[in-house]
Amino acid sequence: MIKRSPAGHGHADQRFVADTDRASAVVQGVFVRHSVRFAVAAAVAAASLTGSLMAVSAGSAVAAGSKLVDDFNGDGYSDLAIGMPEKTISGEEDAGAVLLTFGSAHGLTKKHVYISQATASIPGTPGYQDFFGSSLASGDLNRDGYADLLVGSENDASQNGSVTVLWGGTSPFHSALALPGGRSYPGRMFGADIAVGDFTGDSAPDIAVSGQTSLRLYSGTFSRTKAPAGIDVASSDITGSWNIAAGDFTGDGKDELAVVRHKSTLIFGQTLGTTDADSFTTQARLPGGDNVAAGDINGDGRDDLAIAQYEPRLNGGGAADPSHGAGYVTVRYGDSQIDGGLAPTGRIYHQNTAGIPGSNESDDHFGAALSIGDINGDHRAELAIGVPGETLGHAKRGGDVLVLRGTSSGLTTNGAARYSQDTPGIPGTSENNDVFGSQIRLADFNRDGKADLAVSAPEEDPYRNQGSGALWQLRGTSSGPNTQTATVFGPKDYDVAPGSGIGGTLLG
Repeated sequence: MIKRSPAGHGHADQRFVADTDRASAVVQGVFVRHSVRFAVAAAVAAASLTGSLMAVSAGSAVAAGSKLVDDFNGDGYSDLAIGMPEKTISGEEDAGAVLLTFGSAHGLTKKHVYISQATASIPGTPGYQDFFGSSLASGDLNRDGYADLLVGSENDASQNGSVTVLWGGTSPFHSALALPGGRSYPGRMFGADIAVGDFTGDSAPDIAVSGQTSLRLYSGTFSRTKAPAGIDVASSDITGSWNIAAGDFTGDGKDELAVVRHKSTLIFGQTLGTTDADSFTTQARLPGGDNVAAGDINGDGRDDLAIAQYEPRLNGGGAADPSHGAGYVTVRYGDSQIDGGLAPTGRIYHQNTAGIPGSNESDDHFGAALSIGDINGDHRAELAIGVPGETLGHAKRGGDVLVLRGTSSGLTTNGAARYSQDTPGIPGTSENNDVFGSQIRLADFNRDGKADLAVSAPEEDPYRNQGSGALWQLRGTSSGPNTQTATVFGPKDYDVAPGSGIGGTLLG
């Protein structure tokens, strides 16, 4: 339960019910954004994709903004997109919506923009279980200086899926277009995840979109009225692709793409000496996972990769599970001398690793959320790990977040710290099925050179069997996240109804 802090820092409601059936559904589904992924039938054979482009409210480009990849209004502060993919819109359950909350000198604020497919400038129409907001990504696609937001709706139009680009500007999201997705067919779930990076090495942003049966790459010129047609990445390994992350693991100035698909993690990259999208191929195959995040942990100029296996009992693929069902994270460091750029061996972390507080318990979902960012300003990134299934005292699945510090030799467990609603200074109290830590995001919202920690609990304070949701903010300092200035935002702060499921996804 969230109560207004003594300093008046906000309040919230959220979503999770304590009855046995509901709790079981949460354990099986909420940590992968929502349970629809567990209900999808076997993958449908992919075919060559073509498609048309839908554009609405096209406007002229505005003057250059701050050029930050997550500053949508160009004021120089990073902003945060918050997905509510299970929100009811126009009477349609699970149609989905997105909130954009703005950064400032004080960090994230109540100032926000609310978007759904019922918004006049947005392509499409709200539909039952569309899950608009099921994935989020950002980048300056049209290179006008303002970040643009990509919103996945993985179940849109009978499980085919869609991705919408919302254009940034001084007053963002007044125009949008739908990416050309190619041929439609049920079960495709296009938009399961989205990543933005420079994969072709032309210093312009490219987009990768995953689905149940395909991985699609968009490379070329974007404008407010047109996007590249996109191509399907040719690989026999793509079926079942889900979470993806972009990072320059080799340090050569081009991004690679990590695709986790339970039994294996595939690293895609551009063939040496080529720039065309057809040459974007598999460079390496690593042990699998459920979730992935990229960032430079050891400060050597190459990105590193964290791969979480947070449901090892379901998706272990026969691999040994050191966590005994609790979940674990493997970190692989960037290496310019290796195909794909990542070391073949990694360092494994779980709750029985020396120096990490806590202990392994079945279904903790350690690693259900991951984010990498420099919290203390030493130019080496920290790794934040969501553990939404963690039981805290009598609060089953109350949830918490673990932060591991980055050093020149990689992650260290020295000074490892965990944060929950029971941590002094953090508003709220851990309760059954809060699942605090379901989504996390490290970004510098107040522009002080240190990443702040945003944490969601989409099942906080259930309303009519739906979580209301809440978002917490812990500001970064030289000694780690500051709990004494922690703030929380809920439905009343964002002017949305209880049961909206705030934080089902966060910009990642």
